[in-house]
Amino acid sequence: MTDSELPLRQAVRALMIDPTDRVLMVKLFLERNGWTGWVLPGGGIEDGEDLPTALRRELLEETGLAEAFIGPVVCRRTQRGPGIAPGYGGQQEDIHLVPCRQFALAPALAEHELRGEGIVDMRWFTPAELHETNDKVVPEGLAELVGRVLEFGGSIEPVIIDITERPA
Repeated sequence: MTDSELPLRQAVRALMIDPTDRVLMVKLFLERNGWTGWVLPGGGIEDGEDLPTALRRELLEETGLAEAFIGPVVCRRTQRGPGIAPGYGGQQEDIHLVPCRQFALAPALAEHELRGEGIVDMRWFTPAELHETNDKVVPEGLAELVGRVLEFGGSIEPVIIDITERPA
């Protein structure tokens, strides 16, 4: 079975925005391919989980946030190609708006567990920092998406991102 015939991994992520308009980002280092960049908190949906349950679990594991209001989907991102999600033909993720208070990051996972997931750092970015960073930021166009959300709230139509990666 080729990668294009494999199912997509289902995932969910949070666009967490605090009262000062900062966005929480997670820095990943993927040892399998050397990829490094900033992504939104979240991850794969486990068997039997619905989207809100999966996102709440991921937020608790990665950030320590035990209670979260899961808002509307603001972006739907599909990425197809080899090596995106091992064992799958790619990944499809819904990104939900999660307005939150300022809180101290206290992940439920131990540091070695976070590193096992590829998480090497977490920090809050201002909208200006998202525009100015030279680091890889996923999803593509996040700074513009944040600007739209800050201007219009959760009433925006979801941004659709569809990427097909070609083998090198």
